[in-house]
Amino acid sequence: MNNKTVMITGAGRGIGEAAAKAFLEEGYHVIAAGRTVPGWEVPARLEAALERIALDVTDEKAVDEAVKRAADSCHPIRVLVNNAGIATGAPIAKMSTDMWKMNFRVNTDGTFFCTRAVVRVLQEKNLSGSIINIASIAGKIAFADTCAYCAAKAAVIGMTRGLAVELGPYDISVNAICPGSVDTRMIKGVIDDIAGTTGDSREAVRRRMEFSIPMRRFQSPEDVAALAVFLGSEKARNINGEAINLDGGVIRD
Repeated sequence: MNNKTVMITGAGRGIGEAAAKAFLEEGYHVIAAGRTVPGWEVPARLEAALERIALDVTDEKAVDEAVKRAADSCHPIRVLVNNAGIATGAPIAKMSTDMWKMNFRVNTDGTFFCTRAVVRVLQEKNLSGSIINIASIAGKIAFADTCAYCAAKAAVIGMTRGLAVELGPYDISVNAICPGSVDTRMIKGVIDDIAGTTGDSREAVRRRMEFSIPMRRFQSPEDVAALAVFLGSEKARNINGEAINLDGGVIRD
């Protein structure tokens, strides 16, 4: 083991599950946090380095307690992957206030609560660290009927840049990963919605979406996990304040 602990939120499936497994393979002690305790399997050789917990990132008291428990057990969290998120949308005329607030509550407030708790411990113990926020290209470009999600992810990118300046002097880097279309249950739901609206087959919708990507394919959860592992490593120690597109070339800025 490399004696570092990483906490990954939204680790029940998809990107979070892939990230947890990737960090385990790199020798980290991994705290995999989901709304319910993650139930996926890992090789027996890695089980001892894995802690699975239930955590609602919108509950700031629960977040503070989880981070404190880690610090008290001699495993202060040195790398945080803020992956927990939701993507709900509707035309603004039909969007409920609850939908708007929930996008911010999970995607933005949850990132804030977890980051604040981890930074408090890092500063108290004078430790370096890395915060990795899973944002989205939706925080940079527009998609119809998703203004709440786009706004919440744009806020995550703004938070990333502000904290990079604030925490850099403490040797704590803060970066965001901005995935495009990742092949998870979330994107399958988007395909279902489009197919239901247009009457096209799911296969036709998927082909059309993939064709809009210069690489002509969706990203995989493992693609995002690999970048997260790199950003959490010493090799990336001078990368700070970036919002890195991982989208097959959709955004070229």
